[in-house]
Amino acid sequence: MLNTAAVTDGDGFLLSRDEPGGPAVYYRVGQGGLEWSHDPADFLTGHERPVPEPGTLLALVHGLAPPPDATPLPGVRRLALGTRVRVDAGGVTVSRRRPGLPAGTTDLTWAVAEVLRGLPEGYAIAYSGGLSSAFLAVAALSAGHRPPLLHAALGLPGRRQAPAVIRDLTIHHVPVDVFELLDHHSVPTGGLMPPLPDLEFPRRLTARLAHAGGGGPLVAGTLLEDLVSAKLPEAETGPRDWRLLTCEPFHLVGTLPSLSEAASLLEQGVVHSAADGAGSGAGAGAGAGRDAQDAQPVDGPPPPPPLGRRDLPGMTPKGRVALQTVRQASLSVWKDHLDFLGPLLGRADAGMTERVPAGHDGLVLPALHPGVLGAVETLPADRLGRIAGGVFRNHQPLVRAVARHRVRGLRRASSSFGLRLAAAAYLHRESDKIIAELERECALADLGLIDVAVVTGLLREGPGRADHALPLLRLLWIDRWLLNSTHD
Repeated sequence: MLNTAAVTDGDGFLLSRDEPGGPAVYYRVGQGGLEWSHDPADFLTGHERPVPEPGTLLALVHGLAPPPDATPLPGVRRLALGTRVRVDAGGVTVSRRRPGLPAGTTDLTWAVAEVLRGLPEGYAIAYSGGLSSAFLAVAALSAGHRPPLLHAALGLPGRRQAPAVIRDLTIHHVPVDVFELLDHHSVPTGGLMPPLPDLEFPRRLTARLAHAGGGGPLVAGTLLEDLVSAKLPEAETGPRDWRLLTCEPFHLVGTLPSLSEAASLLEQGVVHSAADGAGSGAGAGAGAGRDAQDAQPVDGPPPPPPLGRRDLPGMTPKGRVALQTVRQASLSVWKDHLDFLGPLLGRADAGMTERVPAGHDGLVLPALHPGVLGAVETLPADRLGRIAGGVFRNHQPLVRAVARHRVRGLRRASSSFGLRLAAAAYLHRESDKIIAELERECALADLGLIDVAVVTGLLREGPGRADHALPLLRLLWIDRWLLNSTHD
């Protein structure tokens, strides 16, 4: 339902978002008034739904989140964290104010236990066997609770490590058909933006676990490791940076000739890759790499993409231009938004956008509770991460809490590893059918954005299919959504 606010006297009307999480709100500023709704489709005036821009579709394929206030509807904005829209006798004013956090305790376990104490009886914990879910389990024990631990048995190929045992708590294994969760034929229709497996997979998985737990609240450790985190440049390096001597190399090529250069590189917050031909000698330092890039001839090939980023092969020239345009604009907006929020709230808001599904009814995320955020805010960086034994050890408050309960054998893979592995397994099993479908009909190819022959070639090759499994799966979901929207 579309709500309207037009105030001509009194204190006026304020629409704001001061905490991460919660339902999305969309608004449109009109002539002296404000329209807002929780569903952007309420702003549609005709029957046809607009198709997102080509660059936006390809950005979604590559896992790039749209800007925090973006929608595909002209004039309609999503209410971003920290945005305030005020309607009073003077008209409508849109401003920003960084949300404040309550002054919290430095005892993170106590802060999370307080959140759990406020839940109704019968809640369960989504237990992956990783650090975050194990921390939730020990926080529940400190609160005097004994919730069941629900572990999703995804049935993926290969030998899987059994989840770590938490003394005094019972692990319930919930069989889940991962191929059913990822089936691109079951992509939801409707909506103004295509659904992505990055969000739909955890939403469906949460629903399975909540049903197995009896329908009570399901508590998840999502975003805990993201927030209770420091970076290597923030770690205490000791007098004259001597601890860097014990730390494993953090650059890819070459040798840093001195501790001062190592400390300087850390301050830049980048991983250094020496220029071609620089070799691995002492001259291949940070300055050499920068000089080589600055000396690049204008008519030479473009510089390599940033480390860790590879575009999906198969985009047409039109597609590459569209993606680059949207990527640059989106990153600029995100940078301004994250700089405004600060490190902690910025990580929380970005994590919500990328990994937490909308409409997660019944899912409790203690990481986003104001008391927990306040506790993390009070922790100095040297208590979050440190250099010890030649290794940078992160998430220290979580690690110490779990160690006190003598929990052993935690899963060490990242939270996104399971989804990437599931995507690779799904594409391996369904590759022949998927290739036939794409060769018969492909909406993204009809838009001139991808070359179907290159994409199907990746699907036929085991290494290419595995290397690009998640972008390929996103492409399938987006293409199916486009086809379904056309046929509706």
